[in-house]
Formats: sequence, C-alpha cells, structure tokens
Amino acid sequence: MINSLTYLTRRCPRHCSYCALRDAKDIGKELNVVSWIEAFYILKELGVDFNLILGNETWLLGHRILSILGRNKVPYALYTTCPEPTFSKYRDWFFSECLDNLSCGMDYPVLPGFTIQDDSFYKSVSAYKGFKWVKENYPFVDTHATITVHRKNLQYLLALAKQLIELKVFYAINFIHWNKDGKFDFFPKDNVISDLLFQPSDYPLIQSTLNEVISFSGSILQSPEVVEMVAKDPELLQMRWHCGGNPYGGPTIDADGRLRVCGYRKGIHTPQFTIFDLPHHIDDWREAVRKDAKDCPGCVWLYPMQFHYWNNTDASMGRNVFVKHGGTHIDKNKWSKRIIE
Repeated sequence: MINSLTYLTRRCPRHCSYCALRDAKDIGKELNVVSWIEAFYILKELGVDFNLILGNETWLLGHRILSILGRNKVPYALYTTCPEPTFSKYRDWFFSECLDNLSCGMDYPVLPGFTIQDDSFYKSVSAYKGFKWVKENYPFVDTHATITVHRKNLQYLLALAKQLIELKVFYAINFIHWNKDGKFDFFPKDNVISDLLFQPSDYPLIQSTLNEVISFSGSILQSPEVVEMVAKDPELLQMRWHCGGNPYGGPTIDADGRLRVCGYRKGIHTPQFTIFDLPHHIDDWREAVRKDAKDCPGCVWLYPMQFHYWNNTDASMGRNVFVKHGGTHIDKNKWSKRIIE
C-alpha cells in the first residue's frame, strides 16, 4: 500500500485565521492541466493506491477539475470547503461527470440556534450543506468529514459524530497542530493559538470522549484503532508520534509540482525534486524525505498514522480503509461503492 498527497491549488476564497499559508508566497507558478494529468499518471506508475487531494480550495480550479480528475487513475479524496457560489455553480456538473468523492473539514455540529463566531464553524456549516445536498441528489458519491479536535470544540465532538452518522457521512478524527519548530508551514505558532491547544489537565476528558465516540454502535469512524492510540496515550497530542522517515509511502506534490517531505512540512532536501523527476530518481527522493523527516519533532496526524498502522497489520484492509471507507468494525455492505480501475 502506497499513499500520496497533492496540493492541487494554493488559492483560497476566504481569509481563515488558522491558515498560515493563505498568501502562499513560497509557491511557484501552479501546474497547468496538462502537467497535472502527467503528474497523476506518474503516481499511478509509482504504484500509488490512494491520493489525498488538498488545496486552500480545490474547486476554484472550476471546469479544469474535470479535465484533471477525469483522466486520473488513482483513487482519491478531494477536499473542498463547499464555498458559495462556486459549489452551487459546479456541483451538478462535477458529480454527474466524474467526481465520486466529497471530502470536507467539519469541526462543529450544525444545530438549530447553535452558532459560534469562528472561521471553522462557518466552514462546518458550508460542509454540512454540501454533504446534505450530495446525499439527496447523488447518493452514490463517497462522502468524508475530517474533524480537527481542539480544546474549544471537544465538548461538541459527540454531537458532531452523531450528526455525521445520521447523515451517513464517514468521518475521521484529527487533532490540533502548531508550528512546533518553525518548519510546519501550514500552522501558526503555539502562542497564537494557545486557547486551542490541549493541556495535561484536559487528558481525562479527551480519553473519556474519544472512548465514547469509538464505542458508538454502527459507527462509521475511520480507523478507530488509531484514535484509540491517542485515547490510550494522550501525550501524543503534544505532537509526539513520528513517521520514522516515511510519512505515507508516496510523494507529496505542491501546487507548483515541487515535492515536500509531507503535507505538513516542506523540508529542505525534498523540494529539490519535482514530481516529474520520479520515478527515475526514486531512491534519491526517498533519501531526501528520510533526511527531512529526521529533523521533524513529530506530529499526531491521522493520515500517516493510519498508513503506518495498516501497513504494519493488514495492508489489504488498509487499502479498503482509504479507498472504500472500509473497516473491521463496518459491515462490508456499508463500505463506499467506488469503482476502482
């Protein structure tokens, strides 16, 4: 099993306080459609099983998404914040033509009379509306929500998990990160978001809340085995898990085609390569990733943690976890019905 991550674009329709890279000053000219098509063919040639596709907002590419993903042969998750009016403009066109996934971040439940003055709350509302619309109009589309848990939204986690289960949207639990050593270029420093960061006094509540979410009957939580790792050892929340030099097997491609050590860190050695240098320089690239990862103090990022867990236990099931939202705790008839070439 080999996973990869792609930043399809770095443009953003919003100015979100948590996004430290909204200006993207260190990014060169974004790849065009022809180059992205070539990049995805290279991922296929490398044996990548699953590609996580991010951006500041992927749907800002408009009709070009169809040109790129219509030729993509690697199963994927495509993240969006469902921004309006972009989402309404393209949704029927996209889902009727080729898109088979809607993935969004959703950090708060959307309930009558409930509101919080927070960027991520408004994005949660957009995501909820997007999920609801897709479920009503294109029920065959795979849906996924990632919850980023922090000190301010922990109390709402149970309600949000239940809401996603009712919507039949698969969900994953990630945890708050910060720019621990100045080289996590997507996160602010800890003193900027100190009110969001967990303290040791929060650990008992974190453990009890995570254990309750894991125990839900009929849960469609992705990889509860990994969430349980944090429930058992909440010190991991201080970014103390490490990939050991191999984040998720495959390359991380920035919007300009340069490679990164992983989605969270640019690195020093890895950006010397572009996706078009692979597979001819595969060994050199892997060594560059290893060197850059060696300098990383660690993280607690769900994506590589899942990759390592399943690669070390059952790689075949791991592929189903990423591609079809499978799981040992989920009946096979509830897995996503995705057509994989």
